[in-house]
Amino acid sequence: MSRQSDFNAAAQAYYSTQVDISESLLERVASWWRGLSPQRAAEGSSAVVREFQALVSSSRTRSYAEGVKFHNAAREAATGEPAPESTWDGRDLAAEAGQSKTSYYVHTAPLREEMKRGRLDDPEFLKSLDETMESAGRNLARDAGRLAEAGGRDALAEAREEDPDVIGWYRKTDADPCGFCAMLASRGGAFTKYMEPDRFHTGCHCQTLPLFRGVEIPAEDAAKRDEYLARWNATPGSGADQVKAFQQEFNAERKARRDEQ
Repeated sequence: MSRQSDFNAAAQAYYSTQVDISESLLERVASWWRGLSPQRAAEGSSAVVREFQALVSSSRTRSYAEGVKFHNAAREAATGEPAPESTWDGRDLAAEAGQSKTSYYVHTAPLREEMKRGRLDDPEFLKSLDETMESAGRNLARDAGRLAEAGGRDALAEAREEDPDVIGWYRKTDADPCGFCAMLASRGGAFTKYMEPDRFHTGCHCQTLPLFRGVEIPAEDAAKRDEYLARWNATPGSGADQVKAFQQEFNAERKARRDEQ
């Protein structure tokens, strides 16, 4: 295989693995959540929060390792040399645990408010409580997926800063990106100092991948870049107004497609 083929294969394998890590965790968190009573979930005892943190941490660990693995594979495909060990400073496990704890309490806040509202012997209240419980669990599971994928994204962010062979980065979008990610993808290869590469929303599977001399953006991603760039060039205005208009139009079309499904 050529350098480019090896790079393309590494990028696609990394992306697919990250999606799998996120989606698998979503299912595990949803299953765990179904085993909690509304009272226990709303209370959010330290034991319950630790259970959630452990679920997220195991997936984030795998995601981080896959980020390191991908960067090595991509760099070796382009340069023939693996990245030095010093490229990665290591994870801040305390900070990660804090993020998971915050996520738990943010997404269960509506449940705590609902518990204060009614009585457990009121059928109408119980129906509303079940709906709130389901919504809180769904949102918590989706955010867990975001936190898990942050592992690989963190690893690649560290590598961009520490590996001198990284000349830039590009945004690899998922199948249905938001307007912000599409805008970043339209830029093609960019230097990190010119644009913030590490903003991702819940449910986003887009990735910021490194570029090296000797390889190009994979053809599939380059086609998306050209598509989004054409839309950008057709968007009226300039500066912040053009950014706003592009994202609003793109997101409106995205919402319409989703509503039809």
